[in-house]
Formats: sequence, structure tokens, C-alpha cells
Amino acid sequence: MAEHQSPTLGASRIDSLDVLRGLAVLMIFVVNIKMMASGYNHYADRTLWEGEYDQVIGYLHSVFVHGKFVTIFTALFGASLALLLAREKPVSLSVVISRLFWLAVFGAIHLIFIREGDILIKYALVGFVAILFVRMSGPTLLALGAALQIVLFVGSILFPVEYNDVPILWQDGPKMHLEVERIMLGSMADQVAARIDAVRFYMWDLLIINRGWLDYLSVMIIGMWLLKNGFLTCQLSPKTYFLLCAVGAACAFGLIAARLLGIGGSPLEDTIINGLWSLHRFGGALFWSALTIGAVAHGWKAQALAAVGRTAFTVYILQSVIGLVLFSSLGLGLFGQLSLRALTLITVAVCAGFLIASPIWLAHFRFGPLEWLWRSLTYSRLQPFLR
Repeated sequence: MAEHQSPTLGASRIDSLDVLRGLAVLMIFVVNIKMMASGYNHYADRTLWEGEYDQVIGYLHSVFVHGKFVTIFTALFGASLALLLAREKPVSLSVVISRLFWLAVFGAIHLIFIREGDILIKYALVGFVAILFVRMSGPTLLALGAALQIVLFVGSILFPVEYNDVPILWQDGPKMHLEVERIMLGSMADQVAARIDAVRFYMWDLLIINRGWLDYLSVMIIGMWLLKNGFLTCQLSPKTYFLLCAVGAACAFGLIAARLLGIGGSPLEDTIINGLWSLHRFGGALFWSALTIGAVAHGWKAQALAAVGRTAFTVYILQSVIGLVLFSSLGLGLFGQLSLRALTLITVAVCAGFLIASPIWLAHFRFGPLEWLWRSLTYSRLQPFLR
């Protein structure tokens, strides 16, 4: 029964998962702050940033960061589902369902009242499907995850998506940028109304029409496989992590090289290269994951990064709150006013703050504040909080 179970405490945690999760949630902010500060068009198109230095920073984001760390974060979510249901004393399915339900509630609040780019509700909804595959063997999980990516790749070529009736917050172009700026610098009621208008697009077009839920499901399933085969828990040899690092780099940066060499240009070539985006992001995710976990396996403690990983839920929400305070009318109202260089300095300062604050917090408390609330709601009773 759920009432006789309890969440994972510090002594039972896997350090490599916490370190990788901490890195992922911080690097996600590197990308997300662009949307918080200047809207979707500047988030999606690096060429819109003015100035040579901003162009270089945007290019580095595209090559090394964009898409890679959210893929890692998603895979770790899938791994956490497998860990809950496959550990020595697995939790009941009812606890996992309760956990996902409350995550969806948090996600809905975040989506409507704080930021339209929420990922939590996606994780929760797709998680209800992902738990059906937790008991599968490692090879079966890998085959299924890869098959789903192939389906998505073929579908992107045969059935390209054209969005209709895109809400204001997700549109691009100069006129729409001005409209988004008006909303972000308007009242809280204006912002909430715009986010509610974006919910339909967020849930229907991005998840269903664009088959986004299949991508999340695939990555979660691959995360389960990575847990079961020992990759995420430092059980592979140092040589294996080095080789996987090299393979990831080749996949991630090979497509960049193809672009620089002038490959593409025709509609078919562009469609194929765009369809191979998953290869680029999976390669980058593999590169960073193998590099990080390989370092942990070699004795890298990374205690501050692990602390961020253990408070990742709180950190993720606080990142959005910081964005709201900096860029909306509820705070400083700096929307559309800062260069990418300035945003980079803010990002470094915020990430440094989390790296300092998270270990201090966990020295006095068992969980991050939102982690504690989530667990208390999941188990329907208050969890121990103070150390």
C-alpha cells in the first residue's frame, strides 16, 4: 500500500544520476532564457540576434546545447520511472500514478501562471504511457526506442507538419514579436489569457499533430535501457565511455560539418537534414552523458552539481520565476531589451547561484522545497523535511 512506502532518501541515491541531472537542468536554462527574454522567434532562430558576438554565442548554443540537454533530462525521467519500479523494494504502481498526477498538476500551474514553455505536464502525460514498458528487457527497450525514432524520422519526411492557427506566444516574425512584448509587459491577466490560448496549441499541435509525444516516449524508453545496461550508473568500462563520447561527437557534429561543407539546399536535402536533427541531438546527448558519467566513474565527486540534480524540480521552476521577474511586467520588465551576451552573463550568475545554494540547502533539509511537496502529495502524508 502507498502509505507504507517512502521516497528515496539521500543514502539510497545514485550519484551519477544526480550529477547528470544537475548538469542538464542548468544547461536547459541556457536555452530557455532566450525564450523568456525575447519570445519564441529568438529562441528558435539564432540569426535574429544582433551583433557578431551574439551570433557566435547563438551558434555555439545550436551546436553544443540546444536539444541535447532536454534529451538527457527526458531520458533521466524515463530512467527514474524504471528505478522506482525496479529497485530492491519497488514502489507500487499506484504511487507512480499518483506521482505523475501531481507532476501534471504542477505542470499545469507552471504552464498557465509562469511560463508557456513548460515541460512537466508533457513528462507526466507521456509518463503514464512509458510505465507500461518498464518491465521490458534492455534489448527490447532499445529496439522499441529506436523504432519510434525511425517512425518519427520517416513521418517527418513523408508527412511534414504545417501549423494552423498558431497562438500569439508561439508565433514568430517582427509584428508578432511586438505583440508578444506587449503581452509580457502587460498585466498578469493578459499574460495568463495568452498562456491559456497557447495551451491548445501546446497540447494538441506540439504533442499530437507533430507527434511530439512519440519523441518523448522514445527518449524515456531509451533512458530506461540506459539504466538497465549500466550506462547511467557507472558500470561500463572507462574505455567504453570514451568510445561512446567519440561516437556521440561524430553524430552530433557530423551534420554541422555537412552544413558547413554546403550539403543541403535542395528541398529534399533540406528535408532529410532537418529530419536527421534527432541524430544530432542524440549524438550531443550521448557525448555529454558519456563525458559526465565517465568523469564520475573516474572519481569526480561534483557535489555541488549533484545537489542541483537532487533539487532539479525546484531549480527548474525557480528558473522560470527568475525569468518572470526579470522580463515581465511583474518584475523589471526587460523583455526584448537584452543582448545574448547580457543573457549569458545572467545565466552564468544564476547557475552559479544554484551551485552555491543547493548544497547549503541540502545540508539542512532532506529535499528541495518542491521535491518535498511533490513527495508529500504523492504519498498523501507529510514527508520528513529537516535533517
